Amino acid sequence: MTRSENNRRGKKVVPISAATDLFDNYEQIANLHAVLYTIKEDFVKAGITKGQLSRLKNVLGLDYFTLSNILAITERTIHMKKDDETFSHIISDRIMYVAELYSYGYKIFGSRESFNVWMRQENKYFHGRSPIELLETQVGGKEVENEIYRFEVGTF
Repeated sequence: MTRSENNRRGKKVVPISAATDLFDNYEQIANLHAVLYTIKEDFVKAGITKGQLSRLKNVLGLDYFTLSNILAITERTIHMKKDDETFSHIISDRIMYVAELYSYGYKIFGSRESFNVWMRQENKYFHGRSPIELLETQVGGKEVENEIYRFEVGTF
């Protein structure tokens, strides 16, 4: 591997040509952590389309009701968009945040299935709420990230 294929920290990065659609399948989402932040930033600034959100929804095993709660928009807003219509910069940024969180979870839990189950289970650390419920706010999302990190380092 050449230096040009690594970022400054020596991590392998996804080349820009491979990042034209970051949400097509599980592998792309699972490896989202390896995509340069500038590519993800450009992706968000361009606006994430409803079609991209639909593919992400399917990979993550979510429904539109849950997504609307996480994104703080109405379910009707999602349904009224055409597949090629983009969401606002703010909503696109929130969609990317959710995708990155799931990417991190898939990496730490080792599989989509086990992480998706964990996201839906009530958790005593979250006072009986499920991690997915906490994604409705940035503060809650950070707590979910912190708990995943605790799994990573073994301090739970």
